[in-house]
Amino acid sequence: MRIGIVGLWHETNTFAVERNDTMHSVRLQRDTELLTSAHRKSFIGGFVEGAQRSDIELVPGVGISFAHGGIIGDQVFEACRSKIVNALAGMGDLDGVYFALHGAMVAEAPYTDAEGELLRAARQQLGDALPMVATYDFHAIMSRWENEHVVPFPNDTNPHIDGYERGLAAAACLLQMLDGKLHPVTRRLFVPIIGPNIGQSTWSHVPEQEKNLLLYQLNERRAELEKTPGIINITILGGYGYGDSPDTGMSIVATTDADENLARSVCAELGQDLWNRREQLLAVRPFYSVDDGVQEAMARDEKPVMLVDLGDDPGSACPADSPTVLEALIRLGAKDCALTIRDAETVAAGMAAGVGATLTLKVGGKIDQRFYEPLEVIGTVRGIDNGNYMILGPTHGGWGRTVDEAAFREANVGPRVVMRFGDKIDVIFSEQRTGKDRDFFKSAGIILEEKQILVVKSNQAHRASFDPIVASTIELASPGVSTVDYASLPYEHLQRPIWPIDPNMTWSVDDEAFAR
Repeated sequence: MRIGIVGLWHETNTFAVERNDTMHSVRLQRDTELLTSAHRKSFIGGFVEGAQRSDIELVPGVGISFAHGGIIGDQVFEACRSKIVNALAGMGDLDGVYFALHGAMVAEAPYTDAEGELLRAARQQLGDALPMVATYDFHAIMSRWENEHVVPFPNDTNPHIDGYERGLAAAACLLQMLDGKLHPVTRRLFVPIIGPNIGQSTWSHVPEQEKNLLLYQLNERRAELEKTPGIINITILGGYGYGDSPDTGMSIVATTDADENLARSVCAELGQDLWNRREQLLAVRPFYSVDDGVQEAMARDEKPVMLVDLGDDPGSACPADSPTVLEALIRLGAKDCALTIRDAETVAAGMAAGVGATLTLKVGGKIDQRFYEPLEVIGTVRGIDNGNYMILGPTHGGWGRTVDEAAFREANVGPRVVMRFGDKIDVIFSEQRTGKDRDFFKSAGIILEEKQILVVKSNQAHRASFDPIVASTIELASPGVSTVDYASLPYEHLQRPIWPIDPNMTWSVDDEAFAR
């Protein structure tokens, strides 16, 4: 039996200025490269391992990915869709298909449901009877159409550390479908909640904190429900609040063996519980203003203290070039700090000047000046390197909780320059959006344990790597297009009402919620 494999990956922040309007931003992986380039502990790695059987032939087609960025142009999406569908058409007779998807891609209208449009085209090409499974990111914006035409296996975790396991589960399901042992039915319940991403944590390095998380508690119940005979998979999806789509919001997705009523029942139980306890999503950890957060970090008798620059999260397609936190650190007299800023001009200037040079520069704030401007500073070049290093884990993206040699992987982020400002404030400047794993800092010569304050531009992804080594964390309600204030964003397609933008709304499980 022959299984086709294709992929489409992008998490679209529709409010970001760095759009994807040309094919120049597209990375293509064709044929065997799609499999050989996949990390063993990724979604695809898990699926490939799980599909190893003597009577199975894996037929790789094309994988398409974009750098983190803004909306996908309509013509770019059409080109990507054509490449994937044509690849499927060129595979010959297939018995099943595996789609490696992100799930939160948004293209220009009429393609706001980008993955749904792709799957619709695939169905037209391959027919309605062909078994199809897909892995998804926790933040997937799923449509009803998708769930009725593909069996989904999204991340259960945030940060996402179970991609490998989801790939294994998708493979197991597809093989049983091919053997005629499973006849999956998937139903999705839309729950009108958008974000907040901080509240959508599913785990913590500290067990006592973890047990208090709403999604940890609901995931415990989900895992128990999955033991029910006839249930194949259940996922509590976070959705993606920065993707402006009619399907944006949280949802419960359940797949059973030919039992629609059971799928609807477990969705209803978890969805109503999520809604009834939704206020807990706002009470996970407090937000601080930038100045208050910096002062609080300076006052704590412990180190390192992690400051999280929520508004400039590169994983949410922000430029990662905000100098807002750096400005506050210098102005308020902080010392022994480390942070990152994306700034190609500063990298070039530092490399030209060399180690030991003192420069006056305007850093950051050069890509999106709706929220901040370049900051003029005087600093000394402390280090220059090519940005090649090893990520030793654990990290966001499906690599597990523990340091495991099988999860090690090489990273190449391009040239970096380390500059020192003020009282031992070390900034790693890079050409790319980086800095969510602690090995990025260590490989640039930053000894994290010696720093009073670490700053990371992130939302959740950094926690897998940094939580084990930081003394405490402070989240900053900083400016940018990954703002914690969803109500401030100019949505055009978002279905209203939705909580907490509409705080006084009411909701309960009904047929209309399943129909969305």
